[in-house]
Amino acid sequence: MKTFFKRLLYFSLFLAIFSVVINTVFLIVIATTDWDFVKRRESLNFKDPDFEVLVLGTSLAEYGIDTELLTSRGIKSYNLAFVGSSIKTNYIQLVEYLSRYKNKPEFVILAINSHLERFDQDGIQPVVEFTMKGHKYGIKDVPISKFNWAGMELLKKAIRKHYRKTYVSFGQKKSPTMYPDNSDYKESYLDLEKYKSAYWMSKIASTCNENGIEFLLIDIPGVRETQNVSPTGPYTLCFDNGDTAILYNFNSQEFCEFIDLDRDWSGMSHFNKYGASRFTDLLLNYTPLVNLLDHDSPDSLKTTHIDSGSKREGDNAL
Repeated sequence: MKTFFKRLLYFSLFLAIFSVVINTVFLIVIATTDWDFVKRRESLNFKDPDFEVLVLGTSLAEYGIDTELLTSRGIKSYNLAFVGSSIKTNYIQLVEYLSRYKNKPEFVILAINSHLERFDQDGIQPVVEFTMKGHKYGIKDVPISKFNWAGMELLKKAIRKHYRKTYVSFGQKKSPTMYPDNSDYKESYLDLEKYKSAYWMSKIASTCNENGIEFLLIDIPGVRETQNVSPTGPYTLCFDNGDTAILYNFNSQEFCEFIDLDRDWSGMSHFNKYGASRFTDLLLNYTPLVNLLDHDSPDSLKTTHIDSGSKREGDNAL
């Protein structure tokens, strides 16, 4: 009997040590190769950043807004969006950025797709949660369990050539993959009440207001079956806490006419680098970001000055 328990003890110790070694190696590998981990480490270690625009959101924003292009036009920008982010995560990231760095952005863009995404989730994106200041580690933080999706991405990089060609620049994931949109239009409308009642969105609006930052909300384009028939706007949203934000319905069918159905998507509702570049160009035409352009620069767009309070078709105070 003693021999049995001794062997059981040795086996248990072996499993424990083996588990620690495997999880440590896994964490080191993904922390140095995974796109989101690399971006997260970069964003926590900027040297006196002076970004004028910060982008928040989920993977739709992470792939869809070309912050390298904005920066090349003289508007220093960084894309903080992550796959699987909740709006609560976006709020945490914004507060974290403002507390770490003295230079505040002039604009914060939250780009989401109200047809595809929920606004009421309280979970925190795993990479952000794992690296947050003051995070208390527990059994749920075992790397192989918590970041199993990162392991799957690592496997995809190993076996899919086009997947390996995706890279991160100024926080944006740039994918060369082309995936056609074969979906059909549906008659749906922009749900403004969903925006107004979003608690963490109102917290972002409040934080921006307290820091003198203009908060822009973007309903980002998706494939045809997600698009709505409502006007592009802009709309002035009034949250329950009294703070406001400007909302642009860029997922309207009319606005989305610029999309090349065969060439601009890397996956369902995720722009590839070509679609993201074309969409980001339009951001400069339709939003107050154009006011940040250096119009004397040869790389600046030839656009018309836009006042943030200007009215367009569909403009509403809500």
